Amino acid sequence: ETSVGAIRTRKVFVATGIIDTTPVIPRLREAIAAGVVRLCPVCDGYEAIDQKIAVVGHDERAFKEAIFLSRFTSLITMLGSDASDFSPSTRRAARARGIVIGDALDTLCPTADGCEAILKDGTPSRFDAIYLALGCKVRSQLAEAVGARCCEEGYVTVDEHQQTSIQGMYAIGDVVKALNQIAVAFGQAAIAASHAHRKLESAERTGFADQPSQRT
Repeated sequence: ETSVGAIRTRKVFVATGIIDTTPVIPRLREAIAAGVVRLCPVCDGYEAIDQKIAVVGHDERAFKEAIFLSRFTSLITMLGSDASDFSPSTRRAARARGIVIGDALDTLCPTADGCEAILKDGTPSRFDAIYLALGCKVRSQLAEAVGARCCEEGYVTVDEHQQTSIQGMYAIGDVVKALNQIAVAFGQAAIAASHAHRKLESAERTGFADQPSQRT
């Protein structure tokens, strides 16, 4: 069912994506557009060369992102949302790599030339950019509702043709576990569309156009 009623189709493409987890930041969209708050070090980590960067997140997730960013800059601080966000082992590992762990984060305020982080103890710290490592929520509820198989993290499971466990249903983009980038989603869409087209053509030739296509 949809907002305009029931639609009958032989192929369905699910591209419902994810929602990034973000802290409360004034003018968040504006800050992301300006490059002050960032979500993907793989996409733009090179822009942080020799800049003062903060990674906001929880324990190992934040540490892994900080390690990745250390390829571009040595000026990295990890900030949590609570003082207990970083385990003793993570703190030791961070110190060994020269990564600073600051006090728990209270709020972030974008400025003209970066971002100011206000810590729980009231201390302000200025950074050129803030990377968020707070995870995301996979929007796979629609696929799950019709019985599509998902992994423990909630991503829809697909085969080499982007087909789900439901016959005739494909999943593409961030709702599938992969590198969350537009280029990857375009590639997955091309694979899925090409396979669906071939299956529909085959059904037309064999005279079973009204039947659902078979999985391969």
